[in-house]
Amino acid sequence: MNPSHPTKPLPEKVIRRLEQILFDLLPLLNQAVQNGRPADAELNQWMRNHRELGSRDRRFLSQAVFRHFRWYGWTHRTLQLNLPAATLLSALLEEPDSTQWIEHLSQHNTFPEPLEPLGQAKLEEKVERLTQTFHLPLSTHQLITPEAPQVISPELLEKALPAFQQRMPLWIRTRASITDMQEALTAEKIDSTPHPFTLSALSIPSGINLKQKLTERTGQFVVQDLASQCVALVCAPLAGQLWWDACAGSGGKALHLADLMQQQGAIVASDPRIDALSELKKRARACGIRTIQMQALDATKAVPGEERYDGVLLDAPCSGWGTWSRNPDARWRTSLKEVRQAARRQAAILHSAARAVKPGGILVYAVCTITLPETTEQLNAFLAAHPNFELEPFHHPLTGEPTNGTLQLIPSKHDGMFIARLRKQAASTP
Repeated sequence: MNPSHPTKPLPEKVIRRLEQILFDLLPLLNQAVQNGRPADAELNQWMRNHRELGSRDRRFLSQAVFRHFRWYGWTHRTLQLNLPAATLLSALLEEPDSTQWIEHLSQHNTFPEPLEPLGQAKLEEKVERLTQTFHLPLSTHQLITPEAPQVISPELLEKALPAFQQRMPLWIRTRASITDMQEALTAEKIDSTPHPFTLSALSIPSGINLKQKLTERTGQFVVQDLASQCVALVCAPLAGQLWWDACAGSGGKALHLADLMQQQGAIVASDPRIDALSELKKRARACGIRTIQMQALDATKAVPGEERYDGVLLDAPCSGWGTWSRNPDARWRTSLKEVRQAARRQAAILHSAARAVKPGGILVYAVCTITLPETTEQLNAFLAAHPNFELEPFHHPLTGEPTNGTLQLIPSKHDGMFIARLRKQAASTP
């Protein structure tokens, strides 16, 4: 049913069964998103309650669900199509050729004008083709929340929109050699592509459960988006240093810091969520990393030591408006109000993080978003309030080009991510 996973044609009764499951599932997920709950979390819970479904069915449903939210701005909000017609249109917008699923849906759904698969067309070409088909002017901005232009620069938004409408690959950070990891993936019939500059990064097609495929290589790789991998590379910690990962979550970046430090020195990884720290503990154990100390702590209220750390990483909680390709439903469940709330929380954590950096130390601020209040405006306000910090130039992790100390990664085959590296003034000598 999907060209990336060639199979024999499915019996018609199987197609009808999957169609019924999907059409029962999508309204539930629509309601969850309207109530502010992430579609992936709801879908995962639903999957756990339907263990009778095989891997093929789960993959099909997952792809159909995220495709539904990716094109929701056109199919439902603008064109107001019924669910079967909307499902057909979203498939036509992503598939390069006709599929068994498209042919099945086309038997009972028609549009004002015939429409061919547009998976290989550019986004602007899709706008033009659908405008002709439905005799209704469409625009790319209908594909995202109408509040976005209020907090995202026009130039950045135009560059990001095509990426938001594409499925990203899955990125891994290999802890083994690239050659060994590619051989292991090839043995499982998984195509992989190494990043040309970031030598530990490999991309594979999305929708693959590597924990099931590479069970004997647990600890040799970390599933981590390419933009996320850039954060620790900008930190550039040295062996033997002491770092604080102030909002560690489940620890992807803390694990990366530990590897870059060659497991010499120490990292304090804090988060107010006990379950996240428990997951980090499991991941560190699987990777054989013993230099990370977990601490339950709300960084808006406390720091684990004043002027103690060679470096502090603040991968701050944010709106996530740079992850709309990976989480297409997020554009329909987060608002401008939440952007402002996130910015206020980030400012509070930044103030705490500044206290923890020792004189001459490094502070790295990162958020997976592209909104101005959480990126450049946040940084400018911090620098104005903390004149003892200044930007420190670094080289772009994906190209090697010099930066001025800040980097806005535009969503492409990875998330959008803003990263700033700052150095605290050294203590003055008497």
